[in-house]
Amino acid sequence: RGGAVVAEDDEEADRQEDIDTPDGKPNAEWLMFRNNRLFRQPLEDTAEWRERLADAFCEVSLFRGRVQDYKRRERSRIGILKCVVKVFRKEEADEKGRSKRSEGTKDATFYNVLASDPNMAKAIDAARPYRMPNIYETFESTVIDVRLYCLKAVQVTPGGLRRNGGDGAPFWNHYLRCTLGGVSYESDVNDKLNPSFFYTCLFRGVTLPGPSQLVVELRDGELVDGAIGDSALVGETTLDLEDRWFCEEWKDLIYKPREVRDLFNEEEQPGVSQGKLYLVLDMLDEVRAEDQPPMDIGMMGKAMPMEMRVIVWDTQDTAPKDGYTSDVYVRAELLGLGEPKITDTHYGVKVKAPGMFNYRLKWRCRFPIDGVDFLLRLGIWDENALTAHQCIAEGVLPLMLLFQECLEKNQGKTAPDEMEVVALAPVDDPDGAGGGGTAVGEDGAKYPYRWLTMLHPSVGFDPRRNSQAKLKISIQIQPRARARANPAGSKRNGPSKLAEPNRPPQPANPIMESEKCKAYIVYSCKECLARCKVPCLCLLCILVIGGIIAAIVGVKMAVP
Repeated sequence: RGGAVVAEDDEEADRQEDIDTPDGKPNAEWLMFRNNRLFRQPLEDTAEWRERLADAFCEVSLFRGRVQDYKRRERSRIGILKCVVKVFRKEEADEKGRSKRSEGTKDATFYNVLASDPNMAKAIDAARPYRMPNIYETFESTVIDVRLYCLKAVQVTPGGLRRNGGDGAPFWNHYLRCTLGGVSYESDVNDKLNPSFFYTCLFRGVTLPGPSQLVVELRDGELVDGAIGDSALVGETTLDLEDRWFCEEWKDLIYKPREVRDLFNEEEQPGVSQGKLYLVLDMLDEVRAEDQPPMDIGMMGKAMPMEMRVIVWDTQDTAPKDGYTSDVYVRAELLGLGEPKITDTHYGVKVKAPGMFNYRLKWRCRFPIDGVDFLLRLGIWDENALTAHQCIAEGVLPLMLLFQECLEKNQGKTAPDEMEVVALAPVDDPDGAGGGGTAVGEDGAKYPYRWLTMLHPSVGFDPRRNSQAKLKISIQIQPRARARANPAGSKRNGPSKLAEPNRPPQPANPIMESEKCKAYIVYSCKECLARCKVPCLCLLCILVIGGIIAAIVGVKMAVP
């Protein structure tokens, strides 16, 4: 295309997902709630939802005590009164309260006058007399399940019980208490100042209209024998369930919004935010709730244990380091996660001959891990007995997206049979590395593989002109639970055994390993006949063959 920007390229950025994490990188929370739009303030305070979530009822705060002045407050808010207030207009009446319209034959009546009515006469003509409304006709009583997903608290003001550990560093015992209609549930304790809870609070069998003020408190408590003793309020926020339940637009949302709500402590710091809480509120009627179980977000606070299996199959077009051959092995390192792992060595690999390995390397780790980018550094090396080993080619393969895909596909799954394996997929390599395909193990297991073009910085970075080797590799990532249920041995060992590589015979001691030495001599002689070259034999073999020939000649000369 000559580098020009075409229409589909120009629109591609608009189709990218908005990763709203602090570092701009996907994490477990984003993967689970990426379809739940994030609002960085309470939903009822946003311009988009303020009018939609207008109070279903008229709300009147109830106070105890009185206010002497703005500094000395004696009153305390003890609750709210929810009601429906409607104003009706009475038709004109005479001195005796009789309707002038009926010329004094009927009592004056209250009528429902709408804003669209030009005058009272039109309202009377529409026959809308006063009638006490049945609130349960307007707001149908429904039994629902309330699901509150509490993710994390941030920007929390240090406070609470203000304690220090043995090293003098402060610590907290933060937990959440969720209360609705006199029923309370509490989360586990978290000792961080800005705790990640990933706590699901469920209220089942809630009837609306009814108690609807869901209060979420962030508290700091003392632990006594593993149980919470005395505690202090850090801050709280209140969600009105009825305002949302009776809003059809909110109910129609498939993915309920994420909200960031300020936590206030009106007793100690009136009007001053003590922190922010990320949460998602969902409500379902009891019929739908049976078919849609709540999400399991508890594991988001933990990294998922995973196992990565790498199979090094072959190398190709390996640049020689020892004249016209190399003693090749492959070195792999998952950066930041332990020591490098290496294959065995294939000796005497020629440029046009493949290096054969069929060798499995395994890593066990957790994902995600702060500060680890999950980069796999691969190197093809030449082994030397007396001098330093030499790097033939190297490269770095980013695996973050592969680990993320594994996390996303297996989030919330508990049965190993339900879990999925994520593999490095074959691709059509534009740089001529050979693309990929599927290899088969001895037990019939199939492994997608990919050919990688390997370079060396001292030679150049053009994959077509500066290739130093090509590497055939398979990578599979899966949860540890599934890996334990479907084990595979390291190297070529079983279970899931890999076939021995069909390597050419190597030089061997003719006395200690006579069969191997014989196979090597036969192989070398065949090679020399095929290529019309002198066979490549080791010095020991030459000496042995020379000794045998000398012995035969000596015997013949000694016998007349």
